[in-house]
Amino acid sequence: MRYFNLKSRCPELCVAHFIEASLLLARCYEKEQCLLLQELFLRRTFYDLLNKYCDPLQTQRLRKQCLDQMYKPLLALKRFYSRHDESNKKYLKLVQEMRVLSHEFNPY
Repeated sequence: MRYFNLKSRCPELCVAHFIEASLLLARCYEKEQCLLLQELFLRRTFYDLLNKYCDPLQTQRLRKQCLDQMYKPLLALKRFYSRHDESNKKYLKLVQEMRVLSHEFNPY
């Protein structure tokens, strides 16, 4: 996304603005009853953060911010799946994937 391409001295703001914009789009799609697009934006936000965290070419500050802020799209996905999907299998799969990758690519 656009915010990750910026050469900013403050990755905290880049990550926060990226998440805020993505969650805003997801809420707009929820109001329009476009559940597929809402899920798409939430999942894309989650995977963008996860991919940036796992990328060793990114700065440590950006990677840490991505990991620290990953709970926001994850909680939004949990709410989405609890409302629109009877099982939590998709959510639990995302949590498991995050745990495995964050453990494997942990630079700390």
